[in-house]
Amino acid sequence: MIDQAEDPAVARLVQSFGLLAAVQHHGSFAAAARALDLDPSAVSHRVRALEAELRMPLFERSTRHVTPTRAGAILCDAATRSFADAGRALAAARDLQSARALRLSVHSSLAMKWLLPRLPAAAASGLDLSIDVREELVVFEGGEVDAGLRFGEGPYPGLHSTRLAGCDLQPVVGAGHPAAQRTGVDRLADESLTLLTDTGAEKFRTGTTWTDYRRLLGSNEVSSNPVKHFDRADLMLQAAIGGLGVALGRTLLIEDDICNGLLIPVGQPVRVAAAYWLVTKPELADTASMMTLRAWLKEQIGLTTGRHARRSLSVRRAD
Repeated sequence: MIDQAEDPAVARLVQSFGLLAAVQHHGSFAAAARALDLDPSAVSHRVRALEAELRMPLFERSTRHVTPTRAGAILCDAATRSFADAGRALAAARDLQSARALRLSVHSSLAMKWLLPRLPAAAASGLDLSIDVREELVVFEGGEVDAGLRFGEGPYPGLHSTRLAGCDLQPVVGAGHPAAQRTGVDRLADESLTLLTDTGAEKFRTGTTWTDYRRLLGSNEVSSNPVKHFDRADLMLQAAIGGLGVALGRTLLIEDDICNGLLIPVGQPVRVAAAYWLVTKPELADTASMMTLRAWLKEQIGLTTGRHARRSLSVRRAD
């Protein structure tokens, strides 16, 4: 079997990744040439040379556009992924070179609904945070990030894990939704009420779906409510703010909107097994910057949940 590292076709392919990624992204040789600052004929020539080297057609040509063949699509996707990985690696290397403090990985919903508004407070506390937003779990071995915020049951083998906070599920609606004006714990009993759901909860099995919520309440009934699906929890919550239906919110994603009067809790909150964790490589766990980050996150979470608890108490007293 030929070692891929010694296969000249592999080496030629890797050398052409920038070209393939550009052609796939721009959809034509001419546009790719402009992006790469090359002559269009040079791009066409290099693609044909690569096709000859690999002994397969990579693109179907038309007058204005080029479309990857099935084989070409596989190689173009690999080229695009490699460039994305290279970009993240270069950013991490530049962070180290410029002595940036910490590169923190976080999923998009937590970033948008909680972390990003608090970055000025982080800077005021002496933290220099560079945020890496992605949905999949980050791999620490490549050195792209120093730490990550994860949501799950934890802990995470091979990493130093610090449990930052537990999580409650809390149904919420926009302040203008009719359900917000009703009283009592049966506001969710209306079968015409549209349930908004985050498909990521199902994909990553975090135990935060409507089925999980009903189970934790002790009900095995199957809901007949209409359901609308969203790829991300922050999009789901924004739809609830807009009055589309009731969303199943969770700790840290809803407190700010509730305190700002955009979301109204309906139904009963329940505690789930999943929690928020700060994870990092063991060798970084006891560094001064990581300890500062850990303390700051715990402080900010305490401020968030404490403010929400005080508001909830005052609402109950007013009722």
